[in-house]
Amino acid sequence: MKNKLLSAISITMAVSMLTMTPSLTVSAQDYQDKSAVLDTGFTLDTDYTLKLANPSKDTSTTAENYYITGSSDPDYPLTCNGEEVEDRGIYGSFGIYAPLEMGDNTFTFQNGDDTQTVTITRTKAATSGGISTITDLKRLNPSSDDVANSGEEYRIRCTAPANGKVTATLGGKTYTLEQEAIATTGVEAYYSKTITLPEVEDGEVENLGQIKFKLTFEGKTTSATSDGSLYVLGKGAHLLAKVNQNAAVLYEEASSGANHVSLVSRGAVDSIVDAEGDYFKLSMGSWINKSYVDILKGDTEWKNKVSQTSYQSGDNGEYLILEGTASPVFKAYNTSEKITIKFYNTSGVKAQKLDSELFSSMKVTTSSGDTTIELNKKDGADTVGYDISFDGKGKTTIFFNPKAEEGSSAKPLSDMTIVVDPGHGGLDGGAQGVLYGNGPVEKDINMAHALVLKNRLESLGAEVILAVQPDQDNSQKVEMTDRVEMARENEADFYISLHCNSIDASANGLKPSGTEIYYYENNSKLLADDMLEKITEYNDRDARSVIYGNFYVTRNPLCPSMLVEMGFISNPVEYDELCSPDSMYQTANAIADALIDYVG
Repeated sequence: MKNKLLSAISITMAVSMLTMTPSLTVSAQDYQDKSAVLDTGFTLDTDYTLKLANPSKDTSTTAENYYITGSSDPDYPLTCNGEEVEDRGIYGSFGIYAPLEMGDNTFTFQNGDDTQTVTITRTKAATSGGISTITDLKRLNPSSDDVANSGEEYRIRCTAPANGKVTATLGGKTYTLEQEAIATTGVEAYYSKTITLPEVEDGEVENLGQIKFKLTFEGKTTSATSDGSLYVLGKGAHLLAKVNQNAAVLYEEASSGANHVSLVSRGAVDSIVDAEGDYFKLSMGSWINKSYVDILKGDTEWKNKVSQTSYQSGDNGEYLILEGTASPVFKAYNTSEKITIKFYNTSGVKAQKLDSELFSSMKVTTSSGDTTIELNKKDGADTVGYDISFDGKGKTTIFFNPKAEEGSSAKPLSDMTIVVDPGHGGLDGGAQGVLYGNGPVEKDINMAHALVLKNRLESLGAEVILAVQPDQDNSQKVEMTDRVEMARENEADFYISLHCNSIDASANGLKPSGTEIYYYENNSKLLADDMLEKITEYNDRDARSVIYGNFYVTRNPLCPSMLVEMGFISNPVEYDELCSPDSMYQTANAIADALIDYVG
């Protein structure tokens, strides 16, 4: 299995050898190949001369302070109104958090022979007037397909300019919506109407379609249509939902703050039994965000009758394959002792006598039309992750991903597949940084680090897959789903997403600094802890924390996956550090050494 699995005998021998001789693995820091690792052909170019970035010209504000940033020549002192600017990076990026008096505040920056002046006018906050207004329809519900029961009440809702006239047409009937609260003309206000839905025959489903809204305001009429359609269920009827993205969260209650029950894969199908706010309740008992599913129109088989069960070994791991009639929703749990998967609306799964290097036994229990599979792990065998996929024709494949194991002393990461994701990219530039586009933005810094990390990992034997390419079309957005899908398709051992942190432009960007790492699955926490320690040690950077984070790139049960916020590019000192080759080199070494520790 691509040298990732060891038999019990091999494990015993390996442990004995480790107790007799010290580890021969050389850490990435010890390699004398800095120039080769930094040779990526990708550069972060900036003309570091005196130039104001924020604000770039005279401006006004009601704030008491203003965070002024820009670039300067690091070979010369920088002053503001005759006083030295202390917060400067190694390349001359700077920032000052300046207090403002009422009226004009003039700031003159001197850097060598260059001078830049900007005036920031502080005005009183408006007590009336200057109120934000709108002229069209917004926040149309339902924003995604919705489901309600026959004869029950349903609220049609949208926002529009206050003191306008709004109507909504649904199922051939037009209703006049009422403004919910008194507001100044033109201000965005909510309009709504609670209606009684039509009676639908038992066992039937009626699609009332999208809601068409019409606004009349200041003599002008505009129209808009809701993104979602409304389905009405008769008594005993069911409507099916198909999960439209991988690693969708199942919740205990109809709230984003509720406990997470499990992650479910793209293509899983279940019946909708209730709806509340932005969530559907599935027949298996958990709630899912409405945007995570598509309503299936027409007849679709959702009761999974398995006719054949098989267990196989492959190059990268092991597979349990169920040949059935549907793609069932499930709950899955991975502990140190076993992996448990409960498939709902599923029958016919047969326990297998396993020829496995990972599991000692397989137990199958069927109750009330649902099937629970328990795979007990062998002593010494470590399954780091799993992935459940559907082909849409009734075949369910469960891939069990063994923990990657250390290679040779020279190539400790050999036979490993690692996805490196340079955050943002393409159309999405990410955070602007202190130079506001006059220098590298977040996507550029992420890419520069990712390419150096790729070189470092490859030098240690790993196969590295970039989730975004350096020549990515800047007019195209790189979807989150496509990034994570690369890990699934390649049965990756690790997924590392590189980002830069930032705070709001109006805040004091000089204060926050340091690295933090986000994880979701428990199998990522240990690696994230070590990675944070090494990144901050190698770069002499503040260690913030390792944080549980519900991000698309971290919700990956296949392999240890984390989002690394390398540092704050809203801080001029850290911005310049992150633009430096030394940061790229040391960060790559730190991540590599953390991986070596993890598999060693």
